[in-house]
Amino acid sequence: MNRICILMLSGLFSLSAAVADEVPGQNTAVQQPSPYPLSPTQQWLELQRSGKSASAQAQPFSGEVMDKVHTRYLKSFEKPIPEFFEHEMRTAR
Repeated sequence: MNRICILMLSGLFSLSAAVADEVPGQNTAVQQPSPYPLSPTQQWLELQRSGKSASAQAQPFSGEVMDKVHTRYLKSFEKPIPEFFEHEMRTAR
């Protein structure tokens, strides 16, 4: 359990450092600092959005994987989208 906590904390600190670092040559718009510190989830989302830790190498999918993705995408059109969703909520008594 201690190892997990240490790994999580070390990942959080490295994440904070990665979000704080700036990549030269990248379009950096002037951003107002947030009055509140970012939560770990917001830090991960910001890191993904900014691409600061993105791999320099392309990460392509294999042909087999792309075939499965495309098949799943096409299959998603087989069922019509309902005009509205009905659901029943149970109430506790």
